[in-house]
Amino acid sequence: MLQRFNQMEGESTVLAIEIERLETEWTELLQNVKAPDMDEFHMQCIYRVPPNIRESNAKAYTPQILSIGPYHHKASHVGEEDNSFEAMEKLKLNYVKGFINRTQLPMRELIVRIKNLEEKIRCCYAEPIRYKSDDFLKMILVDACFIIELFLRWRKFTDWVGKDPLFLQQGTMGVDIQCDLRLLENQLPFFVLEHLYNLTGMNEKFLDISFSYFQHTSLRNVCPGESPKHLTDLLRSSIISSSKLGLEKLEQRKHVKRVHSASQLMEAGIEFKVSPDDSLIDLTYSKYGVLSMPILNIYDDTEVLFRNILAYEHCHINVTAFIITQYVLILDFLINTEKDVNILVDKKIIVNWTGDANKVVTMINNLTSQLNMPSFNSHYFSLCNDLNEFYENPRNKYKAIFIHEYFNTPWKIASTTAATLLLFFTFIQTVCSIITLFHGKKS
Repeated sequence: MLQRFNQMEGESTVLAIEIERLETEWTELLQNVKAPDMDEFHMQCIYRVPPNIRESNAKAYTPQILSIGPYHHKASHVGEEDNSFEAMEKLKLNYVKGFINRTQLPMRELIVRIKNLEEKIRCCYAEPIRYKSDDFLKMILVDACFIIELFLRWRKFTDWVGKDPLFLQQGTMGVDIQCDLRLLENQLPFFVLEHLYNLTGMNEKFLDISFSYFQHTSLRNVCPGESPKHLTDLLRSSIISSSKLGLEKLEQRKHVKRVHSASQLMEAGIEFKVSPDDSLIDLTYSKYGVLSMPILNIYDDTEVLFRNILAYEHCHINVTAFIITQYVLILDFLINTEKDVNILVDKKIIVNWTGDANKVVTMINNLTSQLNMPSFNSHYFSLCNDLNEFYENPRNKYKAIFIHEYFNTPWKIASTTAATLLLFFTFIQTVCSIITLFHGKKS
């Protein structure tokens, strides 16, 4: 009994020593770790695109010639012959010098301004930033000054043509830079840009200048009333701000499993009508079977724009409406084949600048392939249900089936027409034979 007691006491001592060792180890591990702050968590707005989304088209989320912020800073591009990233880093410094000359401020003041914002800036990135303070501040300051100076020169475009390599008449570098500045992973917090811009003493709001740089008449976007989180958010907000329906404020309803394609709906009797003056996302349906859609211009870089906005909507905790995602999902429902694209092109709803209908099909169908299906707002939910109900109406449904079976292709149209004519002539011949026979008996 005594032996058993001594054994238990020994085990207890060993356990106590083990617990004390673990306590010391964990205390040392956590002593420099900051406790989570909910305010800091809600400041997060710049994200790495999740792997499952990125894998469908990694290039659409990766800067091609210009890296902004920490995620792609000094990224390895070994093997590239043009060394475009290295050239851009040199050009950034040229723009920084231009910005300093514009403000006439000493470098010390710029450094102090950025240093005071360091913790707030770091909190905007969803991933921990590994750069030391000096390197991080240098990167932020250079990138921010470059963007501000770029936007200001763009505002006075004619003054810089022929003087700046980004504003060459036939150059593509400016286009590539604008594309890279749309990317979610390639962002700075917008408040940093505004803060430094205000040092110029210019009266025009930096939000207006930024919107002017990205303004795309084909999207019919409108400058938002409030400052965005970053430039990707600016693009998203500018599309939503143009809506006359107030879609972001509407109640979220349920999922929509499917909507019939454009060709199926047209066969059932749905009329597609262009809405040239409406916001891109303002789709409307009338009880008379008319689906009105604003013009959508599709360029080679349209996929990059949509992909990064959709990725932002799915990463940012405060974006609950998924407005652009819902719009793209409806496009995905409507477009399954080249025939669907051609219908929307014929109706002037889609302007296909790529020249390839199949390319549009692939782009639209792949945009949402790895995204979670959001709930639709009440307007889109009702619109989708109305389209489905119209198609499922027995009269419209059988009409669609009849058209699809007998008038779906030129060959089917020719065959059906020939068969109808043959039946008609056979009927006429039969009637004539009966009349002849009747007259023969009468005489």
